[in-house]
This record gives sequence, C-alpha cells and structure tokens, in this order.
Amino acid sequence: MSCYPSSTQRRHWTLSADEIARRRSEARARAIDAANEARAARVGGAPFGEAPTIDPPTPDEEALLRRYYEVKIQKVCQAFSLPTKVRATAVALFKRFLTRTSPLDRSHSLKVTMLTSIYVACKVEENYVSAEEIGKGMQEDHNKVLAAELSILAGLEFQLVTYSPYRAVDALAREMIDPKPSDGLAPRARAVCDAIMLTDAPLTFPPGVLALAALRAAAAESDTDAAAVNALLDRLGSGDLSDKMSDKMEGTSRGVDLAAELDEVAAALATRGGEPDEDAVRGVDKKLRAWHRALAASGRAGAGDGGGGDGDGDAREGKRRKSAADERRRKEDAALDGP
Repeated sequence: MSCYPSSTQRRHWTLSADEIARRRSEARARAIDAANEARAARVGGAPFGEAPTIDPPTPDEEALLRRYYEVKIQKVCQAFSLPTKVRATAVALFKRFLTRTSPLDRSHSLKVTMLTSIYVACKVEENYVSAEEIGKGMQEDHNKVLAAELSILAGLEFQLVTYSPYRAVDALAREMIDPKPSDGLAPRARAVCDAIMLTDAPLTFPPGVLALAALRAAAAESDTDAAAVNALLDRLGSGDLSDKMSDKMEGTSRGVDLAAELDEVAAALATRGGEPDEDAVRGVDKKLRAWHRALAASGRAGAGDGGGGDGDGDAREGKRRKSAADERRRKEDAALDGP
C-alpha cells in the first residue's frame, strides 16, 4: 500500500465540504431526472399521465439513509467478526460511492451497495469472505452482490486504497511519553473513531487529523489524558515529532491550522456522529418507496391502463410486501445479534 500523501485517497478522495455537497446535489438531480425520464418513456413521453404528487426524500433524509447503512456496515462487520480495517474500508468505500450516486437512484439498492462494499473491502484488505456467506447472513441474494460489484468499482474509479484513523490513533498514542496517558485512552479513541466514520470528516481530513480529534475527544474525561494529548499537540505545533508520523499528519493544506481542523471534526462528530433513530429511517424508507411507486403508477395510468387498476389487489400487494419486509428486517436483526 502506498504512503498516504501520494495515495489516491489523498489525491482524489479528500474533498472540501463544498465539493461533497456539489457532488451529492448533482447525483440527486440525476436520480430525479432519470426517474422522470423513465416515467415519460412508459407513457410515450410527456405530457401524458399525471405527475406524482409525492415528493422524494429531502437531502437531509438522504443523509439519514446513508448514515443508517454506514452504522449497518459496522454492525455487519462485527457480526462476521471482521477486523477493524475491513470495517473502516467498507464504510469509506460506501461513502465514496454515494458522493456520486444518490440514495434515490433505483438502479442501486442501498442494502446491496452496503453488502457489496463489505465484500469488496474484504478482498481489498485480504480478509476474504464469499458473497454467498455475506448474502446468507443478511438474507440477500448473493448474486445481487456479485452483479453490483463492477458498477460500484467503476463508481469508485477503481481507486480502493483507504487510510483510516485507527492505526494513526495507536501510532500517536505511542508518541505520548511525557506525560504518559492512561491505558484506556487509545481504546476510547478507537470507539470515537467509529462515530467519526459516520460523519463526512473521513472524506475531508487525513487520518492523522481524525485520530487526533478522536484522542482529544476521548481524553476529555481524564485530566491526565487531556494533559498527554495537549503535550502531543504542542509537539506537533513546534515540529518536534518523529519522521514516521509526518505522512499521517499530511493534509492540512487548505490554509486552515490544525486546531481549526480538529474543531471542525469535533463539530461534525457532535451533529452527525450518532446512530440515527430507526423509526425515522423507516419513515424515510417508506417515503422513498412511496415516491418510486407513485412514479410507476403515474406512468401506468398515462400509458392507458385506465388510471384505476385493481385497488383491492394493490392494497393486498402492499400489505404482502410490508409483511415480507418486516420479516427480512427481523431476520437481519437476528443475524446481527449473533448466534
């Protein structure tokens, strides 16, 4: 694996907040346009058929879906007893892919994208788990995972090198000698890294900055640990740091000092670092499915189906799908709870 400063992560996947927002906005617009074009094609072109009255999920609701599946990646990896590096890589690949693909895009199931990200991460980190095993554990057809792999790799431009803050946490902790931190600081910081990985910070900052932010947050509950982290920050500010750490601290090239960057990560952690409310996520998922159904229904009506259809049949089909979805969710939760 290449060094971070010359890596594809540093050159192609370290983005400003404005660039991330621009990419997501463009992806959202493409997904909505594609859905409308598909509807128009079914009715033989506009203006036939009434436009659906249901709006798609908002950008904030899209963010909720992304974060839900990022948490899910962490839980699935834990259920499969996969190492931290696989979990971090899977989350990073998922994040990257969804900067250019919207959750509104029907051609990419978020669940399949999540599982494919884990599958690819296992191969990247040389900890192979078959698609069959992943699919079986999560009640999903493994052929969908295999079919999605190439399109996801293409969306990532085949740039799969990832650097996470976990190793940097351990390396930085070893640099703390006077004063020496408690033995619990590094484990707590790694737990903070789990939360940081749910924010946009991994798309914006290098792993060393994320690790320092995690250490600073983890040290807040202990005066001894806080003193050790502050001493390390002083050494960084004075340039008194071993050469082996220089690549991990690369990346403060946006004209912002380190303290400001750490504050930015802390702010992201405070607003986006928690696990989303599952009921809220289900509501957004329901809204997304309703929007997709409304688009399809308006297309069928405009195509000459009479606009009505079998109302009772549609209701029964809707109940059947809800029951099947609830059963899949129950089995997935059971799988995540382990044997």
